[in-house]
Amino acid sequence: MFANSPESFAPRPDEAPAEAELGLSDLTRNLHLLGADYRVVATCSAAAGAPVLRGSVDTQELRPGLVLYRTLVQDLCSMRTSNLLHPGLKLCMLLSGRSELAYGSRHFELGPGAAQGEAALVSLAEPDRFVREWRRGRSERKVTLTLRPEWVMAAGIEDAAVQRFCRQHLAVAPWRPSARALALADQLSSPPPLAPGLQRLWLESRCLDIVVEALGSVAQPSASAWSVPGLDARNHRRLRALRDFLDSGAADGLTLVAIARHVGMSAAHLQRHFPQVAGSSVIDYLRRRRLLRARDALERGEADVAAAAQLAGYTSAANFATAFRRQFGITPRQARQRV
Repeated sequence: MFANSPESFAPRPDEAPAEAELGLSDLTRNLHLLGADYRVVATCSAAAGAPVLRGSVDTQELRPGLVLYRTLVQDLCSMRTSNLLHPGLKLCMLLSGRSELAYGSRHFELGPGAAQGEAALVSLAEPDRFVREWRRGRSERKVTLTLRPEWVMAAGIEDAAVQRFCRQHLAVAPWRPSARALALADQLSSPPPLAPGLQRLWLESRCLDIVVEALGSVAQPSASAWSVPGLDARNHRRLRALRDFLDSGAADGLTLVAIARHVGMSAAHLQRHFPQVAGSSVIDYLRRRRLLRARDALERGEADVAAAAQLAGYTSAANFATAFRRQFGITPRQARQRV
């Protein structure tokens, strides 16, 4: 299986992911879509010519100016690499593992418990360098969307706040992806087997949903944003704050009534309106977050299946395996074999 082909990201549920070994030359394939001038700026601990990654890397331009970059890799050596990026918006989402990177002078550490969380939304108004830190044995599964200026212009985005954000070099938006956005990014990393044209459309549709949410965190709210009966601006802010509270893990183990009390709403009001800001019910949102943490622990080798089931809140390993496969399309054991 070719390491940079789209098919590398579409293992069937009964198959383990590809274990291709990649050299530095594999990382520059299709680099023109993102930038140029790829450099190793710190000495690689691997022998000269030896593989530096294990896994899959893929770069695709889904539409002029809309570029999807996906990685499912384990670092085989420790080093630092850099390349010069074209201007554009960067939406970077880490699905598992950890990642240390920088856009120009903006440094990010993405992963569970990291200050930046699992995602970054950065504006590059001019060319600037991207730097990735490599740590031998560390893994990452990441999806990055690039929106070049020509795509943003063609999209007809007229919101003044978004336009201002695009013009400000190295601006960073306070975006925390919802469980729905993370689920869409997870789908991007494991698309179904479709004909090439159909798969491109399928990938683009998921990308656009993520873009709408991400840029919505930058856009100036309009009066129509609060036009839903029973949900004014104050309650909308409350629900967004509650989503961050759920993301932190502090609500694990709380009942729906206790969560509603925390946000200052009735349980009925919460159940009715939370899906408007998160795309799912409170219970489904929490279940998804717990499963994501369990999968991350499995893929990093920090938990066996029984421990991951407890982490996800399941007393039955069989029930956990069923929920896990329904959510991610693979079994917990297969997730543990990814790295």
